[in-house]
Amino acid sequence: MIWSSPYFIFGAVVVYLIVTILVVYRYHSEKATEEDYYVAGRNVGYIPNSFSIVATLMSGGIYLGTVGWFYLKGVGFVGYGFAYAFMAFPLWYIGKRLWPVGKKFNYVTAQDFYGDFYQSELLRLCGAVGTIIFLVPYFASNAVAMGTVLERFAGIPYLWGVLLLLVIGVGYTIYGGMRGVIYTDVLQGVLSLSFGVVALSYLFYAVGGYSTMIDKLPESHTLFTPDAISFGLFLGWFVFMAAHPLTMGDRMTRMYTIRSLDEYRRNVVLTAAMLLVMVVIFLFLGMISRVFAGPGLNMDQAILVTIQKQAPWLMAWLVVVVWACGMSTLDSGLVGANAILSKDIVRGFIKKDVSQEQSVLIGKWAMLVFGFLAVWIALARPPYIWALVKLVVMFHMQFLPLLIGGLYWKRASKLGAEVGWVVGVLLGTYYTFFASGPPPINVGSAPAPGFFGLLVNTVLFVGISYFASPLPKEHRAKYEEAWNEE
Repeated sequence: MIWSSPYFIFGAVVVYLIVTILVVYRYHSEKATEEDYYVAGRNVGYIPNSFSIVATLMSGGIYLGTVGWFYLKGVGFVGYGFAYAFMAFPLWYIGKRLWPVGKKFNYVTAQDFYGDFYQSELLRLCGAVGTIIFLVPYFASNAVAMGTVLERFAGIPYLWGVLLLLVIGVGYTIYGGMRGVIYTDVLQGVLSLSFGVVALSYLFYAVGGYSTMIDKLPESHTLFTPDAISFGLFLGWFVFMAAHPLTMGDRMTRMYTIRSLDEYRRNVVLTAAMLLVMVVIFLFLGMISRVFAGPGLNMDQAILVTIQKQAPWLMAWLVVVVWACGMSTLDSGLVGANAILSKDIVRGFIKKDVSQEQSVLIGKWAMLVFGFLAVWIALARPPYIWALVKLVVMFHMQFLPLLIGGLYWKRASKLGAEVGWVVGVLLGTYYTFFASGPPPINVGSAPAPGFFGLLVNTVLFVGISYFASPLPKEHRAKYEEAWNEE
């Protein structure tokens, strides 16, 4: 059929890329300043900002991997959905204090806050370097997913698919800056959400409705009976989903881009609503895939086989969605990593008098370097790439107690923050690469090593801060003044 032919699928991807380029041409950063290029002038409305958060969270493999987990576990994986629902609360309680601080002190990166608030060059430098090192494999993992899907369904060699990602993705991000990224995320978010609604509606009709689907599924998929794996997945993913929109550098900056706290409040509500819709879509697509595709498939094949069998006319759209999700994660990560390099590392430790124009230019050149590194990793496809991706998760989770403590706890100390964070990162790295601990540490693809490191990190941060000297009152007063002004 023409709808699922390689030519039609590749044509759909090309059309999507052309529209993306046009969006960036219309909405791009025009001023060579850090505020405009890295945080879109702090003037983004709640609707585009919400779509940007949702699209960035949806990486290149989310429709394959998340639907695959529901295909394997059914409602046993529904704890993943609770994490999305819970995320609205930390988004608000952290954002309502981080936004005025970012505005008052002209923050554009996550390390701006950690370094300044805790008066710690260790947190600034190690956090910045670690973020960049771990984000590049994360970019590469998206390139792997996008190149593989394009090769399988459009007949484009894997090499050319990955290079296409480099040329288009890195190119429009360099030109557009954060403003261009946010408005392409609107396009990508609409494509992803609308595909889910259309696909789920059609497949529900094809299966004969909700009741028929439930009758055809094994009891293990329809009754919540958590086992060790389900518990570990829930625990690891719950903490991760609540943490990474707040702590990953490219996502934390969305709290700086919004134009006002009132807009941010609406942003939190809309973001939570869209994420809940996506969880429902993933849940039922996974369960329907179990009915149509049967057991025994690799989890990332479930939705692909189901669409091929039951709705081949949707295959081109699905491939475009995988590309859209991958692009939205790549472009946001590039802007975040480049801001960290140019502001936290270059200005912070190499050339303190670098101008704003020079800082932005450094960031643009860095995008090319990071893009080429990601392509090199994607083409090599090393077996440890997914362990490196887990490190991205683990590494950024360790900032959570520092963020919450800094914003809400007057006894938060520099020593407690530094010791807790360093130990958490080292412990998480150890369990990711070198050891298999008891559940939930050893559970599948859950970010449980990061959870275990976070637990020890938090205990150390709180315990040491109780006995160590807190931050000077006059220093903390500057931040309290920013909160009171709003």
